[in-house]
Amino acid sequence: MKKTLTTIIFLISITCFSQDLNKETHYYFQGNQITKTQFESFDNRKIYTRTIENDSLIIEKIYLHKSIGKLDSIQLKQVTMFLTKIIGSEFNQEKKTMIHLYRENDKNIYSDSKYKKYWKWIKNNSKRYQSFLIGTKDSQIEPNKKKHIYLDQYDLIEKLFFQSSDFKINHILIKPNGEIYIYFGLNDILHALDWSVD
Repeated sequence: MKKTLTTIIFLISITCFSQDLNKETHYYFQGNQITKTQFESFDNRKIYTRTIENDSLIIEKIYLHKSIGKLDSIQLKQVTMFLTKIIGSEFNQEKKTMIHLYRENDKNIYSDSKYKKYWKWIKNNSKRYQSFLIGTKDSQIEPNKKKHIYLDQYDLIEKLFFQSSDFKINHILIKPNGEIYIYFGLNDILHALDWSVD
């Protein structure tokens, strides 16, 4: 009986393993199919991947951490009004605004509020840049203006820019002319800022 059971388990595992070997893999970037060589040539620091798998096929999709867009004048006005409501008088719509959005109440927001190198750069460039750490409604983050920590009670920032993101921390730079840089993931706020500075 034990031999029969062992044989059955062995055959099932071989069958399952061999199905994985026979699966065809397709690679995509920005909706276009690419080769495996092209897929492997991307810089892992600038991308993240998602894998979709079924019985016969594996699909590997590449997404960039950084996306560039532009708000029209009405959208820009709505976003700046909303940020003024969250942040108050400290928000200046004439400056480039860096927002770091935290979905969960983890220690990153508090350590980021003490990130000396980051905040020193913001202070030294305060005529052109401002930065805020914002938690989502369900993050249970306690606002603290002195530490640049705020709460988006309506989750508008997440709904507008990060609804499709799988990451706990996301970032956006909003320029006064409406140009936006969106960053999905990136745990280091200084890294997101470095990608934003022009």
